[in-house]
This record gives sequence, C-alpha cells and structure tokens, in this order.
Amino acid sequence: MRVVFVSIILIVVALLPAARAQPVNPDSLFTLAGKYRTDGDFNRSIAVCRQCLSIAQKNKDSLRIGNALIGIGIANDKKGKYEEALEYYFKALKVYGNIGNQVKVGGTLKNIGNTYRVLQRYNSASSFLLQALAVQQKEKDSTRIANILNDIGSVYYDQDSCAKALSYFKRTITAFNAHVTDEIRANVLNNIGLTYAKLKLYGEALRYYQPGLALMQKRNDQYGIALVLGNTGDLYYNMNNFSKALEYHLQNLAIVQKINSNELLQQSYNNLKRTYLALGNYKKAYEYQQGEMAIKDTIYKKQSILNYEEMQAKYQAEKSQQEIMLLQRDNQIATIELTNQRRTKYFLLTGIALTLILAVSLYRSYINKKRVNQELNHLNNKLAEANNSKVKLLSIITHDLRSPVSSLFNFLQLQKINSGKLNKEEREKVDRNISQSAENLLEAMEDILIWSKSQMEHFTPVREFCDVDELLDEIIHLNSPFAASKNIMLKKEVASGFSFYTDPNFIKIILRNLVSNAIKFTPPAGMVILASVQHNQVIDFSVKDTGQGIEPADLKNIFEWNSIRSDSSGLGLKLAREFTEKLGGTISVTSQKEQGTEFIVSIPRQKNEQDSRTIQ
Repeated sequence: MRVVFVSIILIVVALLPAARAQPVNPDSLFTLAGKYRTDGDFNRSIAVCRQCLSIAQKNKDSLRIGNALIGIGIANDKKGKYEEALEYYFKALKVYGNIGNQVKVGGTLKNIGNTYRVLQRYNSASSFLLQALAVQQKEKDSTRIANILNDIGSVYYDQDSCAKALSYFKRTITAFNAHVTDEIRANVLNNIGLTYAKLKLYGEALRYYQPGLALMQKRNDQYGIALVLGNTGDLYYNMNNFSKALEYHLQNLAIVQKINSNELLQQSYNNLKRTYLALGNYKKAYEYQQGEMAIKDTIYKKQSILNYEEMQAKYQAEKSQQEIMLLQRDNQIATIELTNQRRTKYFLLTGIALTLILAVSLYRSYINKKRVNQELNHLNNKLAEANNSKVKLLSIITHDLRSPVSSLFNFLQLQKINSGKLNKEEREKVDRNISQSAENLLEAMEDILIWSKSQMEHFTPVREFCDVDELLDEIIHLNSPFAASKNIMLKKEVASGFSFYTDPNFIKIILRNLVSNAIKFTPPAGMVILASVQHNQVIDFSVKDTGQGIEPADLKNIFEWNSIRSDSSGLGLKLAREFTEKLGGTISVTSQKEQGTEFIVSIPRQKNEQDSRTIQ
C-alpha cells in the first residue's frame, strides 16, 4: 500500500513541471482582468494586467502590450490614482501610434480626456476628447462615437453648461441608439439624471437614475452601482428627504469600501458627513469628516498637477516629433511621386506624339490609297464604258448604215432594171430618191464620225451667233424626206428674228437626232413639232411628237447605252445628251402613253452674249 502511495506521489511530482510549462492564454488573462475591474477589485485587475504585459513584452506583441498598459491605467483611474493612470495611458498611446491602430488610439485619447475632466482640466479634456472623436469618425465606429459624445457631455456638465450637456447625452441614445452598449447606455442615463438634478428637476432625474441603476446591476458593475446610489442619495438630500438620502449613501459606502476607490470613498464620506449633520447626528458627522480628511484626495490632486502637465507636454513633444517625421516621409514620398508623375507624363506625351505621327502617316497613306483607288475605279469605269461603247457602236453601225445603204442599193437596182421603161418624170423621182438615200447614208456616217470625234480630248464647242429660225429650218429640211416617206408632218414654232451665242454644229447634231428619233417612233399621218423659246438666261429647244409614248420604266435610262437597241434606235439620243452637256446645258424628256413624247434641250446663255440680236 505504501509503495503504491509513494508511486502516485512521484508521478504527481514528475507531472508538476509539465503542468507549469503549459502556456497561458493572454486573452483569458485580459478577460479575467476585466472581470476583476467590473467587480471593483482594482488591485487584482492591475496584477493580472501586469502579468499580461510581461507575456506580451516577451512575445513582442505590441497590440497586447498596449492593451495591458490600458488595463493598468483604467484600474488606477478607478482607484483615483490619476497620475499613474495618465502615465500608463500615454505609454499605451505611443504603442498604438507606432503600430498604426487608430481604433485603439481613439480609445486611449478618450481615456486621457476623461481623466483630465476629473482633474478639472477642461481645456485639455476637450482637446483629447475631440481628437478621439475625429479618429473614431474617420474609422466610422458608431459605438465608440456614441461613447465619446457622452464624455463630451460630461465636460459641459462639469462646467455647468447643462443645456449643451443634455444635448450631447440625448444625442448619444437617440442618433446612435442601435450602436449604444448597455455599459454606455447606463452611464448616459446616469449623466442625464445628474444634469436634471443640477437643474433641480428631481422627478426627471429619478426617471433616468432608476433604469441606469438597473443596467448597472444587470452588468454587476460595482463602480457604476456605487456611483448611481451616491447620486440618488444626493438627489434626496437636495429634496430635504435626509432619511432617504442616508439610506442610499450607506448602500453606496458599503460597495465603495469593497472596490477600494479613493475617489468614490472620499465622495461617500463627504455625503454621509453632510447627511448626518442635517439629521443632527454630529458624532457620526465628525467621524466621516475625519475619514474624508484622511484620504486627502484634494491635496493629492494639487500636488500632482505639475506631473500631469509634464506628462502632457512630453506626449505633445513626442507627437510633434512623430508628425515632423511623418511630414518628412510624406514629403519624400511626394517628391518621388512627383518625379514619377513627371516621368510618366513625358512618356505619355512622347507616346501620344508618336501615336499622332503614326496616325497622320496612316491617314495620309489611307487618303492616297483611296485617291489612287478612286482613280483606278474611274479608269476602269471608263475602260468598261469604252468597251461597251465599242460593242454598241458595232451593232449601231450594222443597223444605222444598213438602212440608207439598202435604200440606195434598191433605187440603183430599180434604175438599172427599169431604165428603159421609166419616163422622164419617174427617172427624176428615182434620181432624187437615190440622192436622198446617199445623203442619209452620209448623215449616218457623219453621226458616227462625230461621236467618235467627241470621245477624243480637246473636242470643245466653237461658239458664234446663230439665227434660231434659220437653224430650225435647216433641221426640218434635213429630215423632210424621211418624214415624207412616212406621211408625217414637220412643224416649226419659233419667234422670228432672235439669235444666240453657241456652236451651231452642236445644236444641229442635237436637234437632227431628236427629230429623226421622233419621226422614227411616230406612226403615219402623225406630227413632229420643233420649237424654240427664249428666257432670261436659257434658250429652250423642244421636239414633240404624236407617237405612242415611252414606258415610264424606260424613261430613266433612255440616254444610256443599255437603252440603245440596234433594231429600233440608234446613236442619236446618246449624241444628243453628250453634246448638250458639252454646251453646259441639260436635256429632259416627258412622255404620256398614246399622247406622244417631248424632249426639251435647255442651253444657257454665255456671259459675252448680248440679250438678243436681230438679224437684218
């Protein structure tokens, strides 16, 4: 039995070093320190935070180093040791600033501001709280913003600016209601109650103290519970309800003695002293006065003011030095960025210039290529038109020359076969027909030769003054044999005695072909009217027949090669348009079925032409 017991002891002893070697979880220690602080056991909270600080320093964990320093500062703050609290707050602020944790920087600035408020250094308090607010607003942390607004309200309360204080307190629980924690809400309710009590609105004050106390009790916040109990006791004291005031102050003292807060203990002794004096219990009043004097909190504050100023000045100096270093670094970065921007700008400008040069070169190349292509297309079109003209010309020659040659041949055969049978009158008639056929053959050949000549370069009109009446007579005389053979009447309509400046040969070619074409498509016993009308700037010639008319679909291309058919029409219309254009004029056609067709040639007057010239 002894052997077994000894063995168990040896095993336990052997396991002890291993158990001690187990690493401690820092987060668990922070949680424990917070619990001690909430329970009012500030000394244990400080001890645990120092343990956390040692572990964090060993691990070079800057964030947890800052958290441990803040924990020690808060515990000292609650104990009323403000100099030590500020010392740790400023150390933590430096750590958080070095690692760039702005949320923690804002929280630490808030703690420093609140400590200066307790010390009645309101300018410093406002300065640090506003810095904290700016940081949290930049971080968009609504919960922390609400907490700081509550603290700023407390600064105004301490300076008797109750209206401003209430506006900050109420803004905290209205504008940021969804982001307010129970801890903040309890403090805000207590602060609103204090403000209404200062305004002697005691009923309103109690209405806020009661829910504030309930939240403190729910969180088991001993410091907060003691604070609200003391404030409620003050309220009843001011209402001259001294017995009720004594009840709350005694409850306050019981908690304060447990949590070891010098600040609250001094206030508690002072409140009980005043209450017992009001109740006439001078002995008790004297006892609590002695306790109040023993704490000497007020003397401590006055002696520590120089130390507080020294710490703040040191912090401001370090902050200024850091800002100078940051500005120097920012200037260096800005200089480098400016150099890079200039370099980038030069590269971009060079790239843009090269791109523009390339774009201009490509554009010019494109324009040149487009121009060359257009010229090639134009030449190809000309070549295609020339080939088409050649084919059409051959078909036209076979038709337009065949008729006059055939007529001439027939008349010659008739004269040869019946030379002895014809009387003098018949022979003269045959001779005239032979002569006319020869003339028609000559005219057809002239048309072809004229068209061929017109295709050559430097073929331009030779203008002179022409008598219009004589010009039309010549055209009618030239086409009379052809018209007579079809029993078609040729009629002239023109005002006598006017002339105009043009190329008469061009006009003859145009009108002769139009009249010839009209005779060709006019049935026997029909009529062809050749007319001319002068306007201010234009001379119009018209050729109108009483033929069958032209189909609307054929009117569009009547002057093109495709409309020329060797079995029905020759080169005449094509020649008419080309020669009209060479004179700077236009040619148009209108037609109605069963009523005939009318061609109108409009020739502009020339600048050196007189308005009219009478032929003597």
